[in-house]
Amino acid sequence: MPQYWIFNVKDDENGEYSRTGTEIYSHRMQDCFWGLREFTESRRRTANVAALNEGDVVLFYLVGKDGHCFLGTCILASGFTKLRRELIDSLTHKKFLDLDEGVHLKKESIEKWTNPLSIERLRGKVSFLPIGENYGSYLQGSVKSMRKQDFGTIMCEHQTN
Repeated sequence: MPQYWIFNVKDDENGEYSRTGTEIYSHRMQDCFWGLREFTESRRRTANVAALNEGDVVLFYLVGKDGHCFLGTCILASGFTKLRRELIDSLTHKKFLDLDEGVHLKKESIEKWTNPLSIERLRGKVSFLPIGENYGSYLQGSVKSMRKQDFGTIMCEHQTN
């Protein structure tokens, strides 16, 4: 049985390059690979990365001042993996701040939504977004688990978006 996840994407820069969260999302969908770190910069294991499995379902969430919306969905083609040497050159691009570890995405399952779904449309409808409360703490981190029921609610809201 698949697990359900939210993957966060945000604007990023490394001094030489700067990309918006939307550009990073589109690039990763095209390459069918979502870069994730196994360990944070403070050398702690990144939450939930080890629990990712082939067949799991992901919603992509844009964080930041121009974001706070869901961009699309897909099914994972792998659990967390470090890229083999022969794939690194084709799937990592310095200008997109790519990582050489993460998860593969099933190309045929990728849905890039033409109308992103604002998180405010979900207030009071999903467990992590109660009415009148701040949801920011729930969505911190790059990978968050989600209940199947919440995924269904988000997909229904997207259909009427």
